[in-house]
Amino acid sequence: MLDRFFEAVAALLLSAITLLALAAVVARYILNASLSWSAEVLVGLLVYVTFFCGYLALRKGAHLRIDVVAACLPARGQWILFFLNQALIGVVCVVMVVWGLEQTLTFSHRTTLMLGAPQWLFYAAVPISGVGMLLELIRQCIAAVKAEVPPYEAARQAALEESAS
Repeated sequence: MLDRFFEAVAALLLSAITLLALAAVVARYILNASLSWSAEVLVGLLVYVTFFCGYLALRKGAHLRIDVVAACLPARGQWILFFLNQALIGVVCVVMVVWGLEQTLTFSHRTTLMLGAPQWLFYAAVPISGVGMLLELIRQCIAAVKAEVPPYEAARQAALEESAS
């Protein structure tokens, strides 16, 4: 359910970015006017798309990894590598949540120059996606343990089942 939320939000944000960028270009070059606020909004939307798509990439197993190493390892080595990998990603997610909350609170009283919008809105994407990624990591670990097959094989099977449905 969380992945559908992130997918919907990312799709809406990408649509908004496209339409706003098009409107800014049309305003500047056809109407000879400027949407002075459009740059701030575009940056904010791009931040959210970036972090929300980071969650989606983790969910779909699309983050960069070297499967060749895992395939050469025995089952026990694959388990160790999987949980080591998950732990490292988890550390990054915890940093995202902690640092993201710190930055969000630090900039909670500031506003953007053109819109006067609160800057914390831009920074909130970091802890939100960090929490989503942590939840996904936990889900992946539970799914791998329940599957009782080497984790990288479980990930392949889950991806195949998801693409089939």
